[in-house]
Amino acid sequence: MQKKYTYQAVCLSLFISFQTYADDLVSGQIIAAKSCDRCHGEFGISDDTDTPHLASQSVNYIVKQLKDYKLKARKDKNMYKRAKKLNDEQMQNVGAWYESQLLPETNPALRVNIKTPALINKGDVDRGIPPCDLCHGKDGKTSIGSTPVLAGQQFGYLLSTMEYFADGSRSNDPGGAVQGILKKLSDVGMEALAIYYSHLGGREIEE
Repeated sequence: MQKKYTYQAVCLSLFISFQTYADDLVSGQIIAAKSCDRCHGEFGISDDTDTPHLASQSVNYIVKQLKDYKLKARKDKNMYKRAKKLNDEQMQNVGAWYESQLLPETNPALRVNIKTPALINKGDVDRGIPPCDLCHGKDGKTSIGSTPVLAGQQFGYLLSTMEYFADGSRSNDPGGAVQGILKKLSDVGMEALAIYYSHLGGREIEE
């Protein structure tokens, strides 16, 4: 009898947890439709190469960026206006919504036939640069801490973001680690990385 009640309690707990998660996603979707879709696209798939896809992005990364915008640790007037209106729970919900969305491949052959730059899996010992996949994962989809998913991201956004870190325009990376690395790269090197990660997600480069 005790086992029966225990089983029922576990099932009830799982149901409540699932229902809560589903409610959180609905809440996140509502926020996204109101404040995010115009720029980031419906379901987080952007049609502007300079605006990032949010679909499949790590919830932890999204929450960190929203908090940084709200605290002005990351500069953008448009994002500040939206982030400052959100509390922690709302940020978590909108992040969970985007993490649950798929970023479809537009050309799988790009991923299959990809050529991997040495910096991705070997780094550069002479310049003190660790392999990119150490933090971002071999598939570019790591979800460790607040590290962003890069696979399939917009080429233009990836390139401009690296440039901003390199010249100090953006400085909200923990411990300045990303800035330190990107300052050592050439324009050609950054472009190669942006192409690689965009193609790793099977996405065409938009002009």
